[in-house]
Amino acid sequence: MPVEPREVLSALTALFGGALAAFVLTNPPGGGWAVYTSDRELSRWLSSQPTGVAVGAVVAVLAYALLQRKGSRRIAWIAMAGAAAVILGARLVVPGVGGIDALIALHYVKTVAAGVILGAGVATVWGRRAGQLALTLGVLATFLTARAFELVFPAQTTSTIGEPSWWLLGPTLVLAVVAAAVADGSTGIQRATGRELRLAIAVAASIALANRALLYWIDRQDYTSRVSSWIAIGLSMVLVLALTWFAARTIEAAGGRFLLAATGVAAASMPVLVDLGGPFPGVEHWQAILAGAVAVAVGLRLSMTWRSTIGGLFVVALIPMVGAIWPDLGQDGPMLLVRLAVLGVGAALAFGSSLPGTAAFAAVGLGIPFVSMVFHSAATVFTGVVGYGGYAPLTSESMRGPHLAELGLRREPTFTGGSYADLFDIPAYDDRVAGIALLIAVMACAVGIRALARPTATAEPDSA
Repeated sequence: MPVEPREVLSALTALFGGALAAFVLTNPPGGGWAVYTSDRELSRWLSSQPTGVAVGAVVAVLAYALLQRKGSRRIAWIAMAGAAAVILGARLVVPGVGGIDALIALHYVKTVAAGVILGAGVATVWGRRAGQLALTLGVLATFLTARAFELVFPAQTTSTIGEPSWWLLGPTLVLAVVAAAVADGSTGIQRATGRELRLAIAVAASIALANRALLYWIDRQDYTSRVSSWIAIGLSMVLVLALTWFAARTIEAAGGRFLLAATGVAAASMPVLVDLGGPFPGVEHWQAILAGAVAVAVGLRLSMTWRSTIGGLFVVALIPMVGAIWPDLGQDGPMLLVRLAVLGVGAALAFGSSLPGTAAFAAVGLGIPFVSMVFHSAATVFTGVVGYGGYAPLTSESMRGPHLAELGLRREPTFTGGSYADLFDIPAYDDRVAGIALLIAVMACAVGIRALARPTATAEPDSA
């Protein structure tokens, strides 16, 4: 069957739109901040980062819900173009912003716009195989590789990893405008029932809120030992997994499998993503991005012939398993690319094999990796650090943002790079325990998928 140019354009726009939304929503807690401000304002700034991401993930579902009521793909493309223009405008004004409040406001504007882009992407392409695979490729590949851009000491930015590139902003805006101009008025958006929309919004909001609240609780604990920190993180992981299990069993089986697959992938990804976010000698940033993108593309292609969600989760489970057995393997150099490639293939196989037919639940699942903040905490637990006066038990944010500010360390105008190793001894991560905990989380998701009843037969999406 010949491929229509309009559908090719839709898929390409979805690819860039998904990548842009994912880049904005990929904002790891903490980060190498150097901010001239009071401790109270700095705390508000750090707190706003994960909160904005949670808001963006929920907005994606709300955007789809509103757009499917209109039923017009043209309107959805216009919404994507408008949101891309908002992010572009934010990028232009960020260098001149003065004050924490303005940066926080811009951060929320960007994450809401990213949510609109993601929701509009789902609305426009879901039910068309090429389009939904392209959107998944853009979202998943960017989620796995965006941290390679993470800045050590960003001077003026609304995100840990910096602002999106012009090479991502420009094509997304132009393609969305062109797609809106040539959209077929007779082709509408997949409709959802009222029950599906209510469930999708409730699930997205509950998972995002739970992760955000538990991250806040974890970072506000007064830890006195490794045991106390792992009790808090372990309990938080159990609560998130239980909530996801309950949500998966409440919605349709296909949507439930996708939620569990996305959760398992998020858990397995964190050790690699944490390594990508730091200095990794022997690997260029473009090599990491290329390896991740190609691996995801290969995994999605594999999912078209071998549909095995659990198989994909078993592949990604190799990442925390290796971390538990051999913590020092592949933290930098070529082996980091190997770990990233394995993760990309397995994640794409799990995603591609479980893509739901219902667009509302697709919007929920595509947002889960970005709000999986509790798993990030598990992967960034410190056992201690030496270099500023002795040993101290540290957790996810204490070393990263406020700690540097409290020490009075500031970035000089001539500083162009470096790492925490330039200021401190390299901290000791609890990689082995983290690997065990995250492996258990992945296996719990696989068991949940196995427990779900097989879905009733549904029509295959269009192959165009």
